[in-house]
Amino acid sequence: MFSLDTGRDVLTTDQLDQVHERAMTVLEEIGTDVRHPAALEMLAGLGQKIDGERVHWDREFVMEMLARAPHAFTLRGRNPERAVRLGDSKPVLTPVGGSPFCSDLERGRRDGTYADHVELIKMAQAADLITCNQSGTVEAGDLDENSRHMDMDYSVLRYSDKPHVCYGTSGPKARDAVALAAIACGGREAIEQTPALMGIVNPNSPLVWDFLMVDALSEWASAGQPVVITPFLLAGATAPITIASGLVLKVAEALSGVALVQAIRPGTPALFGSFFTAVDMRTGGPAFGTPESVLGTLAGGQLARRYGLPYRGGGGLCSSNSLDMASAAETAMTLWATMLSGSHLVMHAAGWLEGGLTASYEKFVIDLEMLRMFAMIDEGIDTSEERFAIDAMREEGPGGMFLAADHTLAHFREWMFMSPLFRSQAYVTWQKQGSATTATLATAEWKKLLESYEDPGIDPAVDEELQEYMQRRRAEIEAAL
Repeated sequence: MFSLDTGRDVLTTDQLDQVHERAMTVLEEIGTDVRHPAALEMLAGLGQKIDGERVHWDREFVMEMLARAPHAFTLRGRNPERAVRLGDSKPVLTPVGGSPFCSDLERGRRDGTYADHVELIKMAQAADLITCNQSGTVEAGDLDENSRHMDMDYSVLRYSDKPHVCYGTSGPKARDAVALAAIACGGREAIEQTPALMGIVNPNSPLVWDFLMVDALSEWASAGQPVVITPFLLAGATAPITIASGLVLKVAEALSGVALVQAIRPGTPALFGSFFTAVDMRTGGPAFGTPESVLGTLAGGQLARRYGLPYRGGGGLCSSNSLDMASAAETAMTLWATMLSGSHLVMHAAGWLEGGLTASYEKFVIDLEMLRMFAMIDEGIDTSEERFAIDAMREEGPGGMFLAADHTLAHFREWMFMSPLFRSQAYVTWQKQGSATTATLATAEWKKLLESYEDPGIDPAVDEELQEYMQRRRAEIEAAL
């Protein structure tokens, strides 16, 4: 049976070995900067060679730490029935995240607000294909920048009952995310046993682990919450221009991050992340949907399988500033690579526009339609007797027409893909109906999606405890300023 999660190999076994050996050489000879005193002290105590902030990683130590990481794990939501598996099941999809702006055709492109964030969280909750939510779908720019991370994490816990990726971009923010999830999901012991959130860390490529990222990583790892280690590599900027060199840096940075996680708390889930693309040398900006990004995503999946780690790769990524042919082509390229790579976690699966700077409501539902097609492809071809339709062929006979056949009428709604956005119409019919573009149709669809949202509710006592925690922490943050 055809399956997207089997992956497509773009590297031979010998090439995988070459990448690994050169990554180990980079870790041992060049090393990484680790700008976190406590982490440096820990690594020195574990026998790593430290020269100031530079860590020269022993390859045997790195592989020993790697062996502690689980190959798969369960991530629970506030509703345990929403739990997902990562590492040995279908891709877990999240909405766009990290955008400072949002847009829709009626309200235009604008700075993100808390109200926008809540709308996007509700849309992700209502979308069945999105199985994991994301705090920070768009930045709540109208709230205090020192404490709004809690408001965004709270909105995910309040308006969604799916597992989530938390906001944390520093140790204190990561600690707040863990504390809020513990309140909402039965306590610290409960989420340490079955984690309730994932945290994202990006080394400062090339080869720098800055204080903020190591501090956040340490908080999540100490609490047993999965850490998604994702080097952000731009060929020609944060990496040399070749894919091969980018893969070497990807392995060096990702495995050093896994080693840090396992040194802090053995057995904590860690994901091998891939975010590799080229720089458009005409503008200096990231270029998504390019051959380099496709090959980097596919190769990343192979490397993750080699190391036995769950894989975070790809997404519905594009560089285009509008819902145009470029955004469609770039997104299609990145999603095909994502699915063929065997990705277990797909961040930014829906809604990403303008290189991630904008969370687009229309693109959210357009991407969902593409994801629906991938889900149908992943089901493969059903060869049960009813699907062969032999009786229908007998009834129609040679030269027959199946458009109004009983078999067609009985099954077409269930078995055939029909999109409310991608339509096959005669030109005259399309013109009479207002010449609606896909983007125009998508406006109506995201509104329907938002209207279909059902509030999962929350225990009033839990909600009160969440509010009390945030109030206490706001006071502490303000006092420290």
